[in-house]
Amino acid sequence: MTKKRATNKPTPKTVLDKRTVADCTFDAIPVFDASGKQTGTVPNEAQAFYDIHDTHKDAPTGFRLRVNRSVKTYVLVQRVASKVKTVSVGRHPDLLLGAGVAPDRNARLVAAELSARLRRGEDINQTKREERLATQKSEVTLRVLFSRWMADYVASAKRDPRENTIAAVEKAQQRLGHKLLDTPADALTWRDLEVFFVDKATKKGHLTAAEQTIRWVSAVYNKENHRITLDALQAKSQPSLYANPAEIFIKTGALRNNAELERDYDKKGVRRPLSGQREHFRKWLDYVVAARDDLNKSRTGADYMLLTVVLGMRRNETAGLLWNDRLSKAPEPGHALRGYNFIDLDHAVAVLNVTKNRYAHRIPIPGFVLQMLRERRLLVGDSPYVFPRVSRSKLAKAAHYNDPRSFLDEVKKAIKVNFSTHDLRRTFGNIVTEMGLPDRLARQLLNHKSGGVVARYADQSLEQLRPVMEDVEDEMLAYATTSPKPKRERHFKTRSYA
Repeated sequence: MTKKRATNKPTPKTVLDKRTVADCTFDAIPVFDASGKQTGTVPNEAQAFYDIHDTHKDAPTGFRLRVNRSVKTYVLVQRVASKVKTVSVGRHPDLLLGAGVAPDRNARLVAAELSARLRRGEDINQTKREERLATQKSEVTLRVLFSRWMADYVASAKRDPRENTIAAVEKAQQRLGHKLLDTPADALTWRDLEVFFVDKATKKGHLTAAEQTIRWVSAVYNKENHRITLDALQAKSQPSLYANPAEIFIKTGALRNNAELERDYDKKGVRRPLSGQREHFRKWLDYVVAARDDLNKSRTGADYMLLTVVLGMRRNETAGLLWNDRLSKAPEPGHALRGYNFIDLDHAVAVLNVTKNRYAHRIPIPGFVLQMLRERRLLVGDSPYVFPRVSRSKLAKAAHYNDPRSFLDEVKKAIKVNFSTHDLRRTFGNIVTEMGLPDRLARQLLNHKSGGVVARYADQSLEQLRPVMEDVEDEMLAYATTSPKPKRERHFKTRSYA
């Protein structure tokens, strides 16, 4: 937007000198006679900038002093072809007038050089913008790009910042190290990243960590280029984007895709749903159910695992569960959009507001798990958590039970089957698939949102899902040698879910 001039009268003209420049003020516009002698001042009623035209014999055409409220600037106003161009020469007192001034600080000499470049057809303002951007870019390091990404992620009103995401970004920066992080963002090359990638993935054998780090580097560059593009659109100029040095890894297939990852996981024997072999899940179920009544074993760990597998939840969803009537005793969620995950025993439902995909999820609680939770309610006393912290270590950060690592190792050793906590959710997925549930229903139970608007309208209501969850629980408990499910009347029983 062009600033309004202080007056529509002709620009005052005089031979500019040190005293004239020093005496000019924003509130009073000097008046000169035909010979260039100052005869007085007039108030700057418009409170906008004004120019004084320099008539010195060495001044190029259009050389002026521009007086703003807080700064005095030498400018060059010249007609080039059919357009009038205004170019900033420099500020006073960075540039000066008079004899004895060094050429690079002499305002008239600098203006004369810019005038010659204008006549040759150079776009001075565009050149200055590019030089300014280049200077700014040289000061922006990869570390700065990570910081900007993180600040935007945390501050965004549309997001609920996740601790796992923040931790992943911090780990990526730790892996990159100070040398790469402190490299200017416009100077970092794909070869710099290749050295890091080969060292991390090949020499140290941490391929997955190396791939994740490269993907994070690509993400922060893309985010910065998006910001630059928006700023350029606002300014109606051409964006000066960064070359993304991580993009070549993705385009050349140097990073594994999902199918390749799955093949590698199969080879390494990770991601093992227990239901893959009936004998494995039977051993697991017998051991964990028995552990609930064994004083030498972890009741909390057993309940944690059983709840996770029967409801198909993620481990962090299970860990932070609260009782709905004790939410007032829970710590603040820490973000305006973050809610709580809680158990409502009265209505036999688990309500998940904090999920991986940010879609709220409600799960009907079937009979065996409902009885287990009622017993837990008596065990935990006044705690707002379904699974309160059991560790007495002062180093423990979480207020609730966070990870059944010791109990997990105990179970794996006892049943001689290797699995992870997340494999319990995969077990749930396998079983609902084996039961013949339609994909849309299986996705809904797992809170996998896909399929567009039509799929959302086709989602089942909570009460429609209740008999399905009862069937899922029955299917799982059928694996056990002795079914642990308490007797209850069944109102719904079907194997047809189409």
